[in-house]
Formats: sequence, structure tokens, C-alpha cells
Amino acid sequence: MTVFNLFFGHNSAHDSMSQKGKLMTTITAPHSQALWMLNSLMIERVTADQTNGAFSMLEQWVTADGNPLPHVHTHEDEAFLVVDGELDVTVGETTTRLGPGEFAFAPRGVPHTYAVVDGTAHLYVIATPGGIEGFFRDVGEPAVALEMPAPSAPDVAAVVSTAARHGIAILPPPA
Repeated sequence: MTVFNLFFGHNSAHDSMSQKGKLMTTITAPHSQALWMLNSLMIERVTADQTNGAFSMLEQWVTADGNPLPHVHTHEDEAFLVVDGELDVTVGETTTRLGPGEFAFAPRGVPHTYAVVDGTAHLYVIATPGGIEGFFRDVGEPAVALEMPAPSAPDVAAVVSTAARHGIAILPPPA
């Protein structure tokens, strides 16, 4: 069993009555919620509600069937930490191949995407501030098992519309 210890600062903009003065909260994994999200398995490890809005962290297993279209976040920065497999991560105009233990940061306002190189990639997705799990919940569905979903074609128009409600602009695929 994994235990995450999260420390809360005393930034009055983020303090709430329930968190004010609290130095630490402990969240016991394995997960809050598992989702089948756009041909991937995603597990919410830490949500915005658990970090007083500071960040969200999700664990994801994805194949090329789940490669996201290029997109831009207006509300959050997004980062990727590869646990297993390889990803070609594009941030702005730069593409970098990442393997296990490697990390990429995509600042808000900068177009980014990733592509699984081969097989299945296992990664952590971290967003600051937190809340990105709301988008993942809205486009995904609760996973009935902790396994990859059967690949299916997403409803791109619905994904684009849902993304826009969450401050994410889906961009056309590269030419």
C-alpha cells in the first residue's frame, strides 16, 4: 500500500476553513477513482480536492490508440513522468523521446501532445493547479476493471466541446 503525505502551506488564497492551519493530510492509495479515458486506463492518485486545489496527479496506461490530439490548457500546467515504455512528447515545436524515469513539462498556453512509441506506456500526469481530473471524468467512464479498455473511436466533437468547457483547446492534428 502506498501512502502520500501532502503538506499544505498557509497561502490565504488557498486556505479553507477545513484546511487552515493543517500541516499535513495523508491519502491512502491505491486510488480514488479509476477511469477508462479515451482508450487508456487512468487512476486518480491525488485530486484537487485532496490538495486544496494545488495539484492533481493521475497514473495512466496508454497505447497509440489513446494518443491525444495536440491541445492547449488555459487553466493548468501539465507534466508527464514516464514509468515504463516510451513517449514522443511534443511541447511547442520541440519533440523529445522520453523513457522510464524521464519527465516533460508543458506550461499552460503552450500546445503539446504525446505519442506512444510502441506497446503500452505507463506514466504519471501531474497538473498544477489541480482540477484536470474533472475533464478526464467528463470524457471518460468509470473503469469496471483495472485493465485497458477495448479500443474505440472517440466522439471527437464531444471531446472538443467538453475540453472547451474545461479550458482546453483541442488543435488539429499536424499536417
